[in-house]
Amino acid sequence: MNYKSIQTKVLIALVICLVLGTGCVVGLMHYFTVENSRGLATEAATGSQKLFTILEDREISKMTAVGDALIANAQIRDAFAAKDRDRLLALTAPLYPQLKSEGITNWMFHTPETDMTVFLRLHNPAKFGDHLNRLMDREVARTHGIVTANELARAGFALRVIRPVYDSKGAVTGYVELGEELAQFMRTMKAQTGNDYGLLLNKKFVDKQFWTDSSATLKRRNNWDDHAGFVVEGSTTGNERIIDFQGDLATIPKQGTVLEQYQEGNSHFVRGIFPIRDAAGNTVGAMFVVRDISDVYSSMKKTQNVLLVLTFVSLSGGILILLFLLNRFIFKRLERILTAATRLVGGDFETPIKTDSDDEVGKLEQLFEQFRNIFVSVLAEISSAQEKK
Repeated sequence: MNYKSIQTKVLIALVICLVLGTGCVVGLMHYFTVENSRGLATEAATGSQKLFTILEDREISKMTAVGDALIANAQIRDAFAAKDRDRLLALTAPLYPQLKSEGITNWMFHTPETDMTVFLRLHNPAKFGDHLNRLMDREVARTHGIVTANELARAGFALRVIRPVYDSKGAVTGYVELGEELAQFMRTMKAQTGNDYGLLLNKKFVDKQFWTDSSATLKRRNNWDDHAGFVVEGSTTGNERIIDFQGDLATIPKQGTVLEQYQEGNSHFVRGIFPIRDAAGNTVGAMFVVRDISDVYSSMKKTQNVLLVLTFVSLSGGILILLFLLNRFIFKRLERILTAATRLVGGDFETPIKTDSDDEVGKLEQLFEQFRNIFVSVLAEISSAQEKK
């Protein structure tokens, strides 16, 4: 290959254009694949956060209605007003299994201010008397109205509703509290979305000893030391990748954030996380969401491959057509001129240069033919002059 020829230089330039063009298409397709994956992750995170809020509102309404029904029961109300723990337990214990089956796992009665202690735990009747000083407790004591919020207790995260209980004279005799573990929200959310979820608790708001004791009671593995800043309360999958997080939960933006896309085997996933705040506005936990985008990702890759092939074929076809045109209208005609010039130098003065077009190369052919004719005339005059001598 003659690297000094224009034809070779043009060919090299066109091949470079082909490579660059194909590379640009590959880069753009990769960019769009990443952006689409990020969009799916954002959709999963924001959609799950909205669904979580909807579930919160629904469960608050349910627990509020249950609380209304409980305090409407005169026997329960009177037993609580009389501080007859045994009588209150006998009246309410048969109701607890039904409430638990509906997701209400926490049910407590509290004494009124100023001491405000746990009078009866239906989910753990043997434990009572501990003093309450949570923001929710202070708020319900201040307003004597219904207070609802997420609350991170010493051994778990729950959505809680606290309301006052009045005696027949309208005096506050204490408070009834109902709660649902947020971990069960994940199962409902997975059933509706197909995504997997993991619930993290900020260790700054969880009592280590209480967590250890409750783990033994619930016969679950004590995972307190698995992570530095948080503990995992629950997950809808056994895959530890779902809760891979190295940051500070307090830095998670209110609207949540996308983490990354990752691959396991032939499956592709995207992860997001959104914060969970308590009544005081503290980020006391966070919920991971993992979406399987294998089908969408496979479709995007197929589209990418098709576009890549079409781009390569189109560019290659364009280059071949361009080379054909260049060869047909320029290089062959230049070669013809070069051959005629070589013959002229070699003494062949009779071979004419044919002109096929009025384009730029055609004008060059015309000029070279005029030059040949002039050159032949000059030689003929010189020969004639020498013969006359």
